[in-house]
Amino acid sequence: MHRTETEDPPRPSAVDELGGDPSSRKRFLKALGGTGAAAALGTLLAACGSSEKEELTPGGSKQNTGAGVGTDQYGAGDLGIVRYALVLEYLEVDFYAAAAESGKLTGRAADITKRFGEQERQHVAALEGAVEELGGQPPERSKAQFPLSTPKAILEFAVGLESLGASAYLAQAGRVEDQELLGALLTIHTVEGRHAAALAMMLDQDPAPQAFALPTQAGDVLGQLHRITSGNAA
Repeated sequence: MHRTETEDPPRPSAVDELGGDPSSRKRFLKALGGTGAAAALGTLLAACGSSEKEELTPGGSKQNTGAGVGTDQYGAGDLGIVRYALVLEYLEVDFYAAAAESGKLTGRAADITKRFGEQERQHVAALEGAVEELGGQPPERSKAQFPLSTPKAILEFAVGLESLGASAYLAQAGRVEDQELLGALLTIHTVEGRHAAALAMMLDQDPAPQAFALPTQAGDVLGQLHRITSGNAA
């Protein structure tokens, strides 16, 4: 069945617009600033180009596939994506607070996790502001049990959580419709990746185990978060 003439065509995502319009892409990168933003956008365009896209139902409306699965429970479109991101950011903030309160970290480990916790709180504030602008309410904040028995357990969990955050943002970026919002999410995505790399180095792990960042679909992210909030984080 074809769409009727009265139906509006689906709005392209911000990534689609940036990929097809060099002048728009130039303005976008200038707003973000720096070559790091250009590299991040290049990775994003490559990742989104090879992932599943939103498809049209026979009636012409959008149906979410691939990266979109899982965010609709938080709202439609950009609002659902931002509220979904907040679920993860709330967990990161609570984890870093619990890590600090545990008293198990000292020296550089204590300093860096304290700083990362503050940055995650800034992410939360920015995302809560975006939710308000989109006319929504922040999602409920889930309680979780974190592995805090040893410094190594804390840092290993931190690496996994930050890596999950970076890959979660990457998977959703291709669905974002508003370019300003995409810019905000992209800057958070890059910081999550830097957090993961810095923490990995503290554990003598490879900070960049692959050449290209890999997205994690929302359904997989939410499954992992469910295990954490159910007390099965270890």
